[in-house]
Amino acid sequence: MRPDASTKPGLLTREPAKGYRTFLVVILALRIVSYYMLGDNVAFVQAFKAILRISLTVTLALAIFVESRPRHRFLGHIKHPLPVWLYGVYLGLGAASLLWTTGFTSSLQQWLMDAEGFLFAALYIGLLGMYHRRHPGGYFALHKIIAPVVLLNGIGFFAGLYLDPEDFYRLTHGGAVSRLGGFIINPNELGMLLVVGIACFLPLIVKEGKLRISILLYTGFLVHLLLLTGSRSSFIGLVLVLVVYALTGKNKIQRSLIFGSALALVPLAGWSFFVKQDQLSELFTLTGRLPFWHDLLTYNFPQEPWLGYGYMRIDYADKFESINAYAGAMTHNTFLQVLLGLGLTGLLLVFLQLSIFIWTLSRVADAAIRRITLLILIPLLINSLTEFGIFGETNFGILFYLFLVFSISGETLSDARRIKRATKHETPTGLSYRPSYSA
Repeated sequence: MRPDASTKPGLLTREPAKGYRTFLVVILALRIVSYYMLGDNVAFVQAFKAILRISLTVTLALAIFVESRPRHRFLGHIKHPLPVWLYGVYLGLGAASLLWTTGFTSSLQQWLMDAEGFLFAALYIGLLGMYHRRHPGGYFALHKIIAPVVLLNGIGFFAGLYLDPEDFYRLTHGGAVSRLGGFIINPNELGMLLVVGIACFLPLIVKEGKLRISILLYTGFLVHLLLLTGSRSSFIGLVLVLVVYALTGKNKIQRSLIFGSALALVPLAGWSFFVKQDQLSELFTLTGRLPFWHDLLTYNFPQEPWLGYGYMRIDYADKFESINAYAGAMTHNTFLQVLLGLGLTGLLLVFLQLSIFIWTLSRVADAAIRRITLLILIPLLINSLTEFGIFGETNFGILFYLFLVFSISGETLSDARRIKRATKHETPTGLSYRPSYSA
């Protein structure tokens, strides 16, 4: 049986694929922009964010409608739905909490944004899979979409340093320390985004045995911006990404280069992040988080231990007035946020969802997919320990995590591949839809 010519990656499929990939890059770049604070008028910014996000989701739905055909099914990529279902159950519990939430309007707003984000992620990964089935050959590997998106955002913030420094820099420590992100986005959230971009660029550094200088420059540029954010958690995430990438690599020269870069960054960032401006003293309290968490667990958790205060709520009031630390409306830890909002029921549910996701990832047959997914997951989990995180208030970290959930749910697992080989049910040569994760 001769394969359909449309399934062969080549000149005829490469050029249209570039256009489709550019479309996905633009959609995701605009989606990231929708999480930024782009003005002083809160009502206007919220309306702008809502309109932009809904417009992008509708655009994806229309693109899927246009692309749909018998050979390009939208839901055909979901083979292992349990991680997706469990995240849906988590959203269902969040919807149920509207019945007992201590702040109906704020819980409803957060839930609607997260539910819309879940739909966007499903449509985005679904369309990505449809484009890949039409144009196989690695054009639509997820990291090749995310990498240029983060680079574009990085260029925007770099330009903002010179065009509008008051909004793009955030002064801390009495004005002695400036951090990239400023009024636009929390510097720690921006740092997480930059580390995700770096993780996506790493597999692209070497192509067909040749070092790509342009990718090295892009990666170095993102590292420079990361240092400007002053985000300690993101820097730890970067070091872990580099170490994991080096340890899992097969090319000795590349492993040595990446591992050496990670070691070289430690003293530089150690001085800049942990010693400079007396920031060393903050480490013992995680910038006030430890006493804040202590008070939450001591005074608030025992009052609503099983079902919590409602979706994304941590107190009966809008802010928890901590005795030993600052007052806050969110916990700066995604798991503690769930514990306070949905109680022990919610916490057990998200731990189950995350465990099933990691278990599914560990069984994915393609080692390259396992590797890049792990690299992207690292900064998301690090951010989850000190900021909004993958189960916290609406942020693009949740979006990236959902991308991974939907992507892994569609991958071939190692035991499934063995069964196919044993029963001689392998896909015929030339018809495989397995994406290439090379550059």
